[in-house]
Amino acid sequence: MKKYFKLKKNIIYVLLFTTIFTFRNVYCYADEIPEDVDYKKEWLIKFNQSVDPVTINNQNIIVKDSNDNLVDGLEFVLLNNGQDLKIKAPLYGYKNDENYSLIISNNVSSLKGKKMKDLKIRKFKIKKTLEEGKIINSIIGKEDLSAEQMAKFVLEHNPSPKLSVNIYELAKMFLEEGKLEGVRGDIAFCQSIKETGYFKYGGQVLPEQNNYAGIGALNNSPVGKGAWFKEAREGVKAQIQHLKGYATTEELKSECVDPRYFILKKYGLLGVAPNWEDLNGKWAVPGNNYGQEIIKIHDRIKQIK
Repeated sequence: MKKYFKLKKNIIYVLLFTTIFTFRNVYCYADEIPEDVDYKKEWLIKFNQSVDPVTINNQNIIVKDSNDNLVDGLEFVLLNNGQDLKIKAPLYGYKNDENYSLIISNNVSSLKGKKMKDLKIRKFKIKKTLEEGKIINSIIGKEDLSAEQMAKFVLEHNPSPKLSVNIYELAKMFLEEGKLEGVRGDIAFCQSIKETGYFKYGGQVLPEQNNYAGIGALNNSPVGKGAWFKEAREGVKAQIQHLKGYATTEELKSECVDPRYFILKKYGLLGVAPNWEDLNGKWAVPGNNYGQEIIKIHDRIKQIK
């Protein structure tokens, strides 16, 4: 959904976005979870009018790191008769695992000399990478898949998922519960695809358990021995809470329904797996490439338009 920054009436407004996300009409994103992006991220800014190129400079458009230091080497490219602005990353990219703020000053003006009403800020974080160049994907973060993409992908592989709710409703629940706890609900859905075989089941967990990630289903345990949840949303919530428990020491924002969360807390395991790849050998045993396979599913869904 596109939402525009309204400035002066009939004067100039701006839309900041990535390939998927749009900004919300707010002044500062201090309370937002920074979006995880690539170290060579290019930002695209859309204006409703052609902007004055003189006002597009490194005084009016800046990027600061978490220590309030200015980032040098940004490149600005005006497109579409001055209504689109591409901001290219520095030559060697942004720093690994660093938080940044993109700031658009209200000194940016249209060719008619009309300035923006106030400045706009977008916070973002660079994905953590391994030395060999592989991306490490955080469990905490903002989704970049839609419920429609997620559901469509499942139906392409299984036209009749064994669920107590519509697959589109389930996908939406993952995004909603993920947003509540700050967890990547879209990738949690991908985890469920892996755990249930596109919701075909056939393993230790039964469809009627509403257990989408094998919570409590240990190796060699009897079928149906894992956790049971009275409804789909409760099963989704438990999975999201369990993921948050592995990812961070932060308290849950809703009542705990995860029957194994207390185990993580009791044995000091909260926050031991901040990334999906860290779940290898923890969520699944032995779990070789468990997290990587979940991310591969995510990347495949992302190709769906």
